[in-house]
Amino acid sequence: MTIQYVSDLHLEMKSNALYIQDNPIIPAGDVLILGGDITSLSYATTRKLEKDFFKKLSTQFAQVYWFPGNHEFYNSRDASLLDAPLREELHKNVWLVNNVAITHGPARLLLSTLWTEIDQLNERAVGFGMLDFQVITYRGKRITPAVYTRELHRPSLAFLRTELAKPHDGPTVVATHHLPSLQCVHPRHKGSSLQQGFANDLDDLIWDAQPDYWLYGHSHGNRPPFQIGKTQLLSNMLGYVGDYAEQDGYMNPATLVL
Repeated sequence: MTIQYVSDLHLEMKSNALYIQDNPIIPAGDVLILGGDITSLSYATTRKLEKDFFKKLSTQFAQVYWFPGNHEFYNSRDASLLDAPLREELHKNVWLVNNVAITHGPARLLLSTLWTEIDQLNERAVGFGMLDFQVITYRGKRITPAVYTRELHRPSLAFLRTELAKPHDGPTVVATHHLPSLQCVHPRHKGSSLQQGFANDLDDLIWDAQPDYWLYGHSHGNRPPFQIGKTQLLSNMLGYVGDYAEQDGYMNPATLVL
Protein backbone atom coordinates (compact mmCIF):
# COMPACT_ATOMS: atom_id res chain seq x y z
CA MET A 1 0.00 0.00 0.00
CA THR A 2 1.05 3.60 -0.56
CA ILE A 3 0.58 6.44 1.92
CA GLN A 4 0.71 10.01 0.64
CA TYR A 5 1.35 12.81 3.10
CA VAL A 6 1.35 16.61 3.20
CA SER A 7 0.90 19.32 5.81
CA ASP A 8 0.74 23.09 6.26
CA LEU A 9 -1.26 23.91 3.15
CA HIS A 10 -2.82 26.92 4.93
CA LEU A 11 -5.80 27.27 2.64
CA GLU A 12 -7.09 30.00 4.96
CA MET A 13 -4.43 32.24 3.37
CA LYS A 14 -5.41 33.68 -0.02
CA SER A 15 -1.97 33.19 -1.56
CA ASN A 16 -1.90 29.54 -0.48
CA ALA A 17 -5.44 28.89 -1.66
CA LEU A 18 -4.56 30.25 -5.10
CA TYR A 19 -1.35 28.19 -5.15
CA ILE A 20 -3.22 24.95 -4.43
CA GLN A 21 -5.87 25.79 -7.01
CA ASP A 22 -3.07 26.14 -9.58
CA ASN A 23 -1.07 23.21 -8.19
CA PRO A 24 -3.61 20.69 -6.86
CA ILE A 25 -2.51 17.66 -4.88
CA ILE A 26 -1.46 14.95 -7.32
CA PRO A 27 -3.01 11.67 -6.13
CA ALA A 28 -0.39 8.93 -5.85
CA GLY A 29 -1.43 6.90 -2.80
CA ASP A 30 -4.15 4.73 -1.36
CA VAL A 31 -4.34 6.81 1.82
CA LEU A 32 -3.75 10.55 2.18
CA ILE A 33 -2.60 11.98 5.51
CA LEU A 34 -3.22 15.71 5.94
CA GLY A 35 -0.90 16.58 8.79
CA GLY A 36 -2.41 19.76 10.19
CA ASP A 37 -2.57 23.46 9.36
CA ILE A 38 -4.68 22.65 6.32
CA THR A 39 -7.34 25.32 6.90
CA SER A 40 -9.59 26.72 9.60
CA LEU A 41 -12.02 24.17 11.01
CA SER A 42 -14.74 26.79 10.55
CA TYR A 43 -14.02 26.94 6.82
CA ALA A 44 -13.93 23.18 6.33
CA THR A 45 -17.70 22.80 6.19
CA THR A 46 -18.84 26.33 5.33
CA ARG A 47 -16.60 27.74 2.60
CA LYS A 48 -16.86 26.59 -1.01
CA LEU A 49 -13.10 26.37 -1.55
CA GLU A 50 -12.63 23.88 1.27
CA LYS A 51 -15.79 21.93 0.53
CA ASP A 52 -14.67 21.48 -3.07
CA PHE A 53 -11.14 20.60 -1.92
CA PHE A 54 -12.28 17.79 0.38
CA LYS A 55 -14.91 16.55 -2.05
CA LYS A 56 -12.26 16.15 -4.73
CA LEU A 57 -9.91 14.33 -2.36
CA SER A 58 -12.70 11.92 -1.44
CA THR A 59 -12.81 10.76 -5.07
CA GLN A 60 -9.02 10.42 -5.38
CA PHE A 61 -8.10 8.35 -2.31
CA ALA A 62 -9.51 5.31 -0.55
CA GLN A 63 -9.25 7.17 2.76
CA VAL A 64 -8.23 10.70 3.77
CA TYR A 65 -7.21 11.39 7.38
CA TRP A 66 -6.86 15.01 8.50
CA PHE A 67 -5.70 15.81 12.00
CA PRO A 68 -5.64 19.42 13.17
CA GLY A 69 -2.66 21.64 13.63
CA ASN A 70 -2.81 24.73 15.78
CA HIS A 71 -4.08 27.01 12.99
CA GLU A 72 -7.24 24.95 12.58
CA PHE A 73 -8.38 26.50 15.88
CA TYR A 74 -7.49 30.14 15.15
CA ASN A 75 -10.68 32.12 15.83
CA SER A 76 -12.50 28.90 15.08
CA ARG A 77 -13.81 25.86 16.94
CA ASP A 78 -12.97 25.44 20.61
CA ALA A 79 -9.93 23.25 21.26
CA SER A 80 -11.93 21.21 23.77
CA LEU A 81 -13.04 19.38 20.63
CA LEU A 82 -9.92 17.31 21.31
CA ASP A 83 -10.84 16.30 24.87
CA ALA A 84 -11.80 12.85 23.57
CA PRO A 85 -10.37 10.88 20.66
CA LEU A 86 -11.75 12.45 17.49
CA ARG A 87 -13.05 10.69 14.39
CA GLU A 88 -15.52 12.93 12.56
CA GLU A 89 -16.57 12.21 8.97
CA LEU A 90 -16.47 15.37 6.85
CA HIS A 91 -17.19 13.71 3.52
CA LYS A 92 -17.42 10.13 2.37
CA ASN A 93 -14.03 8.61 3.36
CA VAL A 94 -12.63 11.99 4.56
CA TRP A 95 -12.07 12.02 8.30
CA LEU A 96 -11.11 14.65 10.86
CA VAL A 97 -9.15 12.72 13.48
CA ASN A 98 -6.99 13.10 16.55
CA ASN A 99 -5.44 10.62 18.95
CA VAL A 100 -6.66 7.62 16.98
CA ALA A 101 -5.01 4.39 15.90
CA ILE A 102 -6.11 3.08 12.52
CA THR A 103 -5.17 -0.18 10.83
CA HIS A 104 -5.15 0.11 7.06
CA GLY A 105 -3.96 -2.96 5.23
CA PRO A 106 -0.75 -4.09 6.94
CA ALA A 107 -0.03 -0.65 8.39
CA ARG A 108 -0.84 0.83 11.76
CA LEU A 109 -1.37 4.60 11.64
CA LEU A 110 -1.09 6.63 14.85
CA LEU A 111 -2.46 10.11 14.21
CA SER A 112 -2.17 13.00 16.67
CA THR A 113 -1.65 16.75 16.72
CA LEU A 114 0.90 16.14 19.53
CA TRP A 115 0.88 19.57 21.11
CA THR A 116 4.06 20.56 22.92
CA GLU A 117 5.08 20.81 26.56
CA ILE A 118 5.80 24.34 27.77
CA ASP A 119 7.60 24.44 31.09
CA GLN A 120 6.77 27.07 33.70
CA LEU A 121 9.97 29.04 33.14
CA ASN A 122 9.04 29.55 29.49
CA GLU A 123 5.32 30.19 29.89
CA ARG A 124 5.65 33.97 29.78
CA ALA A 125 7.92 34.12 26.71
CA VAL A 126 5.91 31.57 24.74
CA GLY A 127 2.58 32.98 25.89
CA PHE A 128 3.44 36.46 24.66
CA GLY A 129 5.40 35.34 21.61
CA MET A 130 2.97 32.91 19.97
CA LEU A 131 -0.32 33.86 18.36
CA ASP A 132 -1.89 30.60 19.60
CA PHE A 133 -2.41 32.20 22.99
CA GLN A 134 -4.33 35.13 21.55
CA VAL A 135 -6.70 33.34 19.17
CA ILE A 136 -7.26 29.75 20.41
CA THR A 137 -9.96 29.11 22.98
CA TYR A 138 -10.32 26.16 25.32
CA ARG A 139 -13.66 25.65 27.05
CA GLY A 140 -14.67 29.17 26.09
CA LYS A 141 -11.59 30.94 27.43
CA ARG A 142 -8.39 32.05 25.75
CA ILE A 143 -5.93 29.20 26.13
CA THR A 144 -2.86 29.62 28.35
CA PRO A 145 0.48 27.79 28.17
CA ALA A 146 -0.36 25.85 31.34
CA VAL A 147 -3.71 24.66 29.95
CA TYR A 148 -2.07 23.95 26.58
CA THR A 149 0.42 21.61 28.26
CA ARG A 150 -2.01 19.96 30.66
CA GLU A 151 -5.08 19.53 28.45
CA LEU A 152 -3.60 19.17 24.96
CA HIS A 153 0.02 17.98 25.15
CA ARG A 154 -0.24 15.39 27.91
CA PRO A 155 -3.22 13.46 26.46
CA SER A 156 -1.51 13.37 23.05
CA LEU A 157 1.70 12.03 24.53
CA ALA A 158 -0.17 9.49 26.67
CA PHE A 159 -2.02 8.25 23.58
CA LEU A 160 1.22 7.76 21.65
CA ARG A 161 3.00 6.03 24.54
CA THR A 162 0.07 3.65 25.04
CA GLU A 163 -0.32 2.76 21.37
CA LEU A 164 3.40 2.41 20.66
CA ALA A 165 3.68 -0.06 23.55
CA LYS A 166 1.23 -2.39 21.80
CA PRO A 167 2.70 -5.01 19.47
CA HIS A 168 1.84 -4.78 15.78
CA ASP A 169 2.72 -7.26 13.08
CA GLY A 170 3.39 -4.79 10.28
CA PRO A 171 4.73 -1.29 9.68
CA THR A 172 3.85 1.52 12.09
CA VAL A 173 3.51 5.08 10.84
CA VAL A 174 3.21 7.87 13.40
CA ALA A 175 2.01 11.20 12.05
CA THR A 176 1.92 14.35 14.17
CA HIS A 177 1.62 18.04 13.46
CA HIS A 178 4.13 19.31 16.00
CA LEU A 179 7.75 18.20 15.83
CA PRO A 180 8.59 15.05 17.81
CA SER A 181 12.31 15.78 18.15
CA LEU A 182 14.59 18.79 18.47
CA GLN A 183 16.52 17.26 15.59
CA CYS A 184 13.57 18.19 13.36
CA VAL A 185 14.04 21.91 14.06
CA HIS A 186 15.19 23.84 11.01
CA PRO A 187 18.54 25.64 11.49
CA ARG A 188 16.85 29.04 11.20
CA HIS A 189 14.78 28.24 14.31
CA LYS A 190 17.53 26.68 16.45
CA GLY A 191 17.79 28.31 19.84
CA SER A 192 14.53 30.24 19.51
CA SER A 193 12.92 31.27 22.79
CA LEU A 194 9.69 29.93 21.29
CA GLN A 195 11.06 26.47 20.53
CA GLN A 196 8.93 24.80 23.18
CA GLY A 197 5.89 26.10 21.34
CA PHE A 198 6.56 23.98 18.28
CA ALA A 199 8.97 21.14 19.09
CA ASN A 200 8.88 18.19 21.47
CA ASP A 201 11.92 16.30 22.77
CA LEU A 202 10.80 12.69 22.42
CA ASP A 203 13.99 11.02 21.23
CA ASP A 204 13.83 8.54 24.13
CA LEU A 205 10.32 7.46 23.12
CA ILE A 206 11.39 7.09 19.49
CA TRP A 207 14.44 5.03 20.47
CA ASP A 208 12.34 2.78 22.72
CA ALA A 209 9.38 2.25 20.37
CA GLN A 210 11.14 2.41 16.98
CA PRO A 211 8.12 2.98 14.72
CA ASP A 212 9.02 2.63 11.07
CA TYR A 213 8.13 6.22 10.15
CA TRP A 214 7.31 9.45 11.93
CA LEU A 215 5.77 12.20 9.79
CA TYR A 216 5.66 15.76 11.13
CA GLY A 217 4.89 19.34 10.08
CA HIS A 218 4.25 22.75 11.67
CA SER A 219 7.65 24.47 11.42
CA HIS A 220 7.51 25.53 7.74
CA GLY A 221 11.06 24.26 7.41
CA ASN A 222 11.46 20.92 5.65
CA ARG A 223 14.55 19.07 6.78
CA PRO A 224 16.23 16.29 4.81
CA PRO A 225 14.91 12.89 5.95
CA PHE A 226 16.91 11.40 8.83
CA GLN A 227 16.72 8.47 11.21
CA ILE A 228 16.63 7.92 14.95
CA GLY A 229 17.56 4.27 15.15
CA LYS A 230 15.45 2.59 12.49
CA THR A 231 12.73 5.28 12.60
CA GLN A 232 12.69 7.53 9.55
CA LEU A 233 11.54 11.10 10.25
CA LEU A 234 9.96 12.85 7.28
CA SER A 235 8.11 16.07 6.52
CA ASN A 236 6.31 17.57 3.55
CA MET A 237 5.18 21.06 4.50
CA LEU A 238 4.04 23.63 1.99
CA GLY A 239 4.24 26.59 4.37
CA TYR A 240 3.36 30.13 3.38
CA VAL A 241 3.85 30.89 -0.30
CA GLY A 242 3.85 34.30 -1.99
CA ASP A 243 6.09 36.83 -0.24
CA TYR A 244 7.12 34.25 2.37
CA ALA A 245 8.26 31.63 -0.19
CA GLU A 246 8.48 28.89 2.44
CA GLN A 247 7.75 26.02 0.05
CA ASP A 248 11.37 24.90 -0.25
CA GLY A 249 11.46 21.11 -0.07
CA TYR A 250 7.72 20.69 -0.65
CA MET A 251 6.96 17.64 -2.79
CA ASN A 252 3.82 16.98 -4.80
CA PRO A 253 3.40 14.08 -4.30
CA ALA A 254 5.30 12.71 -1.29
CA THR A 255 4.65 9.02 -0.61
CA LEU A 256 5.62 6.01 1.48
CA VAL A 257 5.35 2.54 -0.02
CA LEU A 258 4.75 -0.02 2.73
